[in-house]
Amino acid sequence: MNLEATLRGLGLEDKEIRVYLKLLELGEGSPLELSRQTEIKRPTMYLVLQSLEVKGFVTKIAHERRTLFSPQHPKKLLIDMEIKLKDLHEALPQLESLTYKGERRPRLLIFEGAEALDRAYDNAFSSKGEVLFMSTLGLSKKLFPRTFKKLDYAAFSPDFKVRELVDESPEGKEYAVKVSGIYRTVQLIPKRYLPFETDIGIFDNTVLITSAEKEYFTIGIESQKIAQAFRTLFDLMWSASKKS
Repeated sequence: MNLEATLRGLGLEDKEIRVYLKLLELGEGSPLELSRQTEIKRPTMYLVLQSLEVKGFVTKIAHERRTLFSPQHPKKLLIDMEIKLKDLHEALPQLESLTYKGERRPRLLIFEGAEALDRAYDNAFSSKGEVLFMSTLGLSKKLFPRTFKKLDYAAFSPDFKVRELVDESPEGKEYAVKVSGIYRTVQLIPKRYLPFETDIGIFDNTVLITSAEKEYFTIGIESQKIAQAFRTLFDLMWSASKKS
């Protein structure tokens, strides 16, 4: 497991991750000691430790004439996260009642950078109905690791179904066999129909298109008519694809 990626998912920046992991190793440490150990400048170290304290990852300790910092035990972090999750579940009905329910004008969304790209699909998991993906599997796994992890834990049902079209490669075939189920089905796109690396997602009234040029970026189009057009194109590709 990638510890840095896990901690980044909990809201830590790269320097905060380095300091927290070093504190776990040391047990406790002063800003000066941590600055030397991590090669983070001392003025910056104070800011990093202050941020970690606010986020609940470290505790300040008054020790004789100097101030030390001690890391929160990982199990304590897990308990804190479980409490926050419970609070969110309880608040969810009220939050959903505040969500705008009127008709939206068509919108164009742009996602740039690794973090933004990997959050582009977040709304798909709160959508109703069928979610459609069409992709070159290697590209998509590289760009959307959080999305694939969320798919592993998603609760598929008649209200949340997924169809995926992936490239007909050894990796694609293995993936199709591994994840296919009653409400999540995967078929293979013959190579002649996928001459370029791409990733397309369709859910609700949204279409996400990811470019695989020199700099990756995702364009999101929120339009009921455009989403329906892409669903039709997807169904045509589905009829020409191969079952796993």
